[in-house]
Amino acid sequence: MEKVWALLLFLGVATAAPVVLGPISYDQAVASAVDTFNREQKPEFIFQLLESEPQPDWKTTGEVTQPLKFSIKETECRFTDKANGTRCNFKENGVDMDCSGFYSTQQNPPAVIVQCEDMEQEMGRITRSRWGRFWRGAKRFVKKHGVSIALAGLRFG
Repeated sequence: MEKVWALLLFLGVATAAPVVLGPISYDQAVASAVDTFNREQKPEFIFQLLESEPQPDWKTTGEVTQPLKFSIKETECRFTDKANGTRCNFKENGVDMDCSGFYSTQQNPPAVIVQCEDMEQEMGRITRSRWGRFWRGAKRFVKKHGVSIALAGLRFG
């Protein structure tokens, strides 16, 4: 009976001991971030990695928080089909998302924080802000130099 209790005590200590994770590569951290995005957002169609920005100063050991930057794209596989683990084809007109986040090994298990934005919406915002800056600059130019310069240009053109 003592051997059974000793075995149970050993198993209890072994399962309660913290799991020491080996070094993790940047690609593994990005894959974890994509999985986290799919798990938290529960999209109709899952997203897979499209490309990632290399991080030459990625530290594989130590308790650090490191940045992630990557792009994902919508696939043809539904979220409910993800369990089979196969690689899915990208949708022809699927949503592209630009993602950034952090991978932290300061706690166990490591934490992944991800934020993604639709690239088309982001590009629309950039275009609108550039047009706004252009018109503000044109307005300042006209206020400073007057309309006569603009009209003179039209006369010679």
